[in-house]
Amino acid sequence: MTLDNSQPAPAPGATPLSTRLTGAVLSLLVGAIYGTVGTVAHQNVVPIGGTDLPVGLVLAVLGSLALLLGFRLLFDDRLAVLCAAIGLVGMIALFSLASPGGSILIPQGLIGLFWSVAPVLIATIIVAWPRLPQRSTTTKPPTAPRLDLPRQPEA
Repeated sequence: MTLDNSQPAPAPGATPLSTRLTGAVLSLLVGAIYGTVGTVAHQNVVPIGGTDLPVGLVLAVLGSLALLLGFRLLFDDRLAVLCAAIGLVGMIALFSLASPGGSILIPQGLIGLFWSVAPVLIATIIVAWPRLPQRSTTTKPPTAPRLDLPRQPEA
């Protein structure tokens, strides 16, 4: 009895499709969760000397930058970071609409506008950023520079 494995063997270092799809779904879920938390927290301010500092907005934008940049650096392809960006931006778009009760989590104003636009710009830049070249793990011995001097004809 022989087993006929008609599927070709995956290339060395290639990620199976099921693993990529699972990672994409989890990335979408993580992006949606962070989009929800950032949307709720972006309006937190700290009053200092009569001025309200938008600490929640700063932390939410920095967190979305860290999330997407971390996914981009961690995974070899853009699928995971694209799914996380879709989840993040999708939840921001969803919560900017009025609910059936009439409440809006992202009201009009400078803070709400910034929270609506900044994660989209961050996601666009990180997803579109070109792949960095892989560094070689082997060390080569240093070579001396070669001087090519013109040959003198012998007499």
